[in-house]
Amino acid sequence: MITELRHRFIKTTMLVVTILLVAFLAVLNCVNFALSGRDSRITLNRVMEREMNQVRSEGRTAGALAPQVPEGEGAPRTPYEEGGSLGIYFTARVNENGAIIHSDLSHAGDLTWDDMVELLQKADDSFGIEVSGETEQEEPPAKPEEGTRVPEEGIKDPDGSLLWDAKRSEAGRTGSYMYQAAQYEDGSVTYAFLDISRETSAMVRILVVTIAVGAGTWFLVLLLVVYLSRRAIAPIAENIKRQRQFITDAGHELKTPLAVILSNVDVQELHGGKSKWLDNIRSQTLRLSDLTKQMLVLSKMDESGSSSFASTTFDASAVMEDTVRIFRESASLRGMQINTEIDPGIQITFSREQYQQMLELLMDNAVKYGKEDGEISVSMHANRKTVRMTFRNKCEELPDIEPNRLFDRFYRADTSRSRQTGGSGIGLAVVRAIAENSGGKANVYFRPDNVIEFVIEIPRN
Repeated sequence: MITELRHRFIKTTMLVVTILLVAFLAVLNCVNFALSGRDSRITLNRVMEREMNQVRSEGRTAGALAPQVPEGEGAPRTPYEEGGSLGIYFTARVNENGAIIHSDLSHAGDLTWDDMVELLQKADDSFGIEVSGETEQEEPPAKPEEGTRVPEEGIKDPDGSLLWDAKRSEAGRTGSYMYQAAQYEDGSVTYAFLDISRETSAMVRILVVTIAVGAGTWFLVLLLVVYLSRRAIAPIAENIKRQRQFITDAGHELKTPLAVILSNVDVQELHGGKSKWLDNIRSQTLRLSDLTKQMLVLSKMDESGSSSFASTTFDASAVMEDTVRIFRESASLRGMQINTEIDPGIQITFSREQYQQMLELLMDNAVKYGKEDGEISVSMHANRKTVRMTFRNKCEELPDIEPNRLFDRFYRADTSRSRQTGGSGIGLAVVRAIAENSGGKANVYFRPDNVIEFVIEIPRN
């Protein structure tokens, strides 16, 4: 039990740490992605604004068709020339027929003309223009007359400023480039592309680093929690140990006086004959003796589990048949019929003592608390790994509780009747302890028509 308590402490602590760590890393990377995306959009807006300013002020000439490069023969293209602080980008303008009428690759690094055409073709085609890669001379765009006011409902770019002569604006991403496009009244479209590969690589790098740091932190915390878990549960473990020792000592101390009481009852019956008073003393003494025995079994199982009971290989089906046969007489006294469906020859490696005790407790519970003149159904089936046993009986009335509470120690749905039948309130707790300590499980279900069903599964080996 202490080991299980320690494991639960470690699992709970690490679950909390995992949730907090994942939430922190998720927020950190989401904020980083959001800020990086915002910075890229701002940069792209500046590129587009620069291009638009040039359209407004200068117009285009045929000489603008060739990509613009820094002055000086063989001068390398670099994003750190004029306007290079904006990064690696290029701009282009196509007419309504898809011909390129202007391009600026002076800040596009090693991007070639064919690469630019391919990116333009991959961009959003919502304008209905297919870029052909051909070139044409651009006619200088007409400026608005002086004093002309741009309508407030005009096209806006992402930073909120008006594109003075554009009628539509689109934005998107293709490959490692973000782009923004604006279409004019004459059908031509201006594109601005920004290379965000460095920003993407930085985000991925930060993501990988944070995941690695988070994983390392998680394992360090795990080692620390495992190391400190013994100290954390030490007071609880000590308290549980003392409680177990008290139960064990008290159980052993009670055996002698209970045996003496029963002996005195026998002597009194020999000399004075039987009486209801002596019968009451005997029944309550036997009940207390049975309770003490079951408490000692639970205490022993809590301390050492199923390892304290020797396991042997035996015929579980035969033991089940013998146990049912023992209870047929007591069941018939209450007008109850026992029906069985037991697969023959099921061999298991288990503690025969614990297995026998578990069956007796379940049969005793069915006979004592089943409805008079009712029916008890017992079944036993096996597969390659497990044995499944089912005990069903009809009750006068199902208790108004969660079914598995019946396995709680000293819980009794009907206290008065439990006393009349001699129940101790601990038998079903012993059944679950035997099943779980062997790696199996015990469950109870409430079925229609006031039927209660206990299902026990134990490993065959």
